[in-house]
Amino acid sequence: MRRLTLTLVIVLLLTLTPLSLAADKILFAICGPMTGDSAAIGIQEKNGAIIAVDEINAAGGIKGKKLEFIVGDDMANPNQATILAQKLASNKDILFILGHVNSGCSLSALPIYEKVGLPVISPTNTNPTITEMGYKNYFRIIASDDLIVKQQVLLGVKELGIKKPAIIWENTDYGKGMRDVALKNLKQMGIAVVGDESYVPGVDRDYSAQVTKFKGAGADGVFFMGEYTAAALFLKQAKTLGLNAQVVGGSGASNPKLLEIAGPAAEGFYALTCFDPNDKRPVQAEFIQKYTTRFKDKPGEWSSHAYDVVYLVKKAYEMGGTTREKLIQYLHKVKAFPGITGVIEFDEKGDVPGKKVMVLVVKNGDFQTYIPTKY
Repeated sequence: MRRLTLTLVIVLLLTLTPLSLAADKILFAICGPMTGDSAAIGIQEKNGAIIAVDEINAAGGIKGKKLEFIVGDDMANPNQATILAQKLASNKDILFILGHVNSGCSLSALPIYEKVGLPVISPTNTNPTITEMGYKNYFRIIASDDLIVKQQVLLGVKELGIKKPAIIWENTDYGKGMRDVALKNLKQMGIAVVGDESYVPGVDRDYSAQVTKFKGAGADGVFFMGEYTAAALFLKQAKTLGLNAQVVGGSGASNPKLLEIAGPAAEGFYALTCFDPNDKRPVQAEFIQKYTTRFKDKPGEWSSHAYDVVYLVKKAYEMGGTTREKLIQYLHKVKAFPGITGVIEFDEKGDVPGKKVMVLVVKNGDFQTYIPTKY
């Protein structure tokens, strides 16, 4: 057992620490869930970054330096994110962190990164409170749940006619943040929820109790506040138990893996997204084609935002952001950066207030673009 443990430790250290880093390299770390129920979002994050790195390196790199990255698996677990952050923070060669994917993981890891001045750029954190905590080294290039969940509620109530909504939310910082925003917006609209239930992601698999409560309360709609695996299982069990309610998910549920897990039960499911995998605009369509061809899957907001993060850092580095401290400074100086996910420009808190949210619906077994007409 001791020999096995030592072997695992050595493998982990080799994964996180490069044996040598030449002066002509720019090293960064990609952090997210690469295993477990949320692995599909971490893998998408990594894949989007791979495309950007390969393109930049093929074109000569950044000021003659090639990009290199190491991958850290936080398993979507805040405790694991803390352990991972401690290892990464001790590596002085790392210029920045691309991640974490989950809001709770970022909240756990940020104090560690802040101590060493390590820039953190998240492609997908949406919890509204993160950028209110005063971290000068933190940025995110996605809209917060103040915007995403507001659109989720508007879609359900104004567009789809939900009158007796229920809420089911994952018991994490991400899910709690979504629930809080949803309740606030529903209250402002004069609508009371008929059900308010939570679950533990990665642990709970049986949602029959929540489905039964919602059905008994006469819910005609459910706002799902969590990621794709749990959403898919909820949809399957709701169909089996005869819950006749429109289910509307947040952006975490818009992953293509939901279709695979839920099967026919996903039909008619709506989800918000910060990147439409059906976008026909030339630049977006080109990325979608590259991703689909290479990885045999449709890209989502995780891969597209990671792609943008790498190119955003390229821009800031070329402007003068060649050290951790300078990168933080120059990320704030980048103006109107034309990302494939929209225009990126940070406010003083590290937010991107100009980002937009889109809607997808499962139709004929696939996520298709939906354009609301009533709000």
